[in-house]
Amino acid sequence: MATAFSLAAVTLAGCGPHTDSRDALEAIGQLPREATATTPAVANTTATPTPTPIPQRAADCNDARESFAPDPLPPAGEMPAGSYMETILKNGHLSVGVDENTLGLAYRNPETGNIEGFEVKLAVEIARHIFADNDPEAHVDEVPVLTDEKVSAVREATVDLTIDAITMSCDRWQLVDFSTEYYTADQQFLVRSGSPIKTESDLVGRRVCVTSDSSSEKIMTKRVPNAELVPVASRTECLVALQEGEVDAYFGHDSFLYGMTEQDRTLKVMPLLPQAETLSHYGIAVNKEHPEFVRFVNAVLDELRQDGTWSDFHEQLVDDLPDLPPADPPKPRYRD
Repeated sequence: MATAFSLAAVTLAGCGPHTDSRDALEAIGQLPREATATTPAVANTTATPTPTPIPQRAADCNDARESFAPDPLPPAGEMPAGSYMETILKNGHLSVGVDENTLGLAYRNPETGNIEGFEVKLAVEIARHIFADNDPEAHVDEVPVLTDEKVSAVREATVDLTIDAITMSCDRWQLVDFSTEYYTADQQFLVRSGSPIKTESDLVGRRVCVTSDSSSEKIMTKRVPNAELVPVASRTECLVALQEGEVDAYFGHDSFLYGMTEQDRTLKVMPLLPQAETLSHYGIAVNKEHPEFVRFVNAVLDELRQDGTWSDFHEQLVDDLPDLPPADPPKPRYRD
């Protein structure tokens, strides 16, 4: 992945005042930290386990990071009868909602046309535990979704799950179920070099790009109501708007922004809001009809944390995005 990413980054590195940024983005198909619970051991068994009953989630949602404790993983190719994992196995593919514009997390490789990145690797690991063959990637169908489609695609069963930098929140828990946290991001501002924006107060009256129906939009509305928000459909539209001077800043997750600074070194990331209000905890979204699938996904995530695979994936992510801070895997939180 690192080699392909480097080529894509070099392709876009000139995006700035002397380059048509829309042409550059079109060239690669990109236009339109924390927890406290102890990780339970995950056991591979030779017999199909009996799924644990699923308690109903309280409507008040005291902690949006709490998910269902995992069941032991069944052998690949032997999913519990009647489970959604069995349905996926019989269908022969795992349909996953992902972004295709976010370098590092999930982006379309211009050389292969494939969507690659940290979040795609997680999808492949889930498939590896469902299908009993040596080519789990062949069973993963990536479905590009925009920010305002990440949850609806799961609710409407367009996809089996979504892995797309979804910030878990209590209102979203009312719509879908989530896995345990798989990544912690910090929301910050992307500005042009020489920008007069230095502090939070400098945002008043400024045009700030956000993606529609995102946690970023909600934070800005609450924290800086006097900024002029410019909602758009995709993250890359905010990058283009900033490069072309249509907005003064883009407010988004650092996991997006550091990929954008790799594309355009005339841009810089600035933290202006208190981190207590900007941390974003990513979960994998699953339809509420399939809580046993949430437990299965959580068991896979636990295994990835424990055997070092998550750390390997993150190390590769940092190789691709050198300014991204190092991190440990988020510790899972489970419901009583």
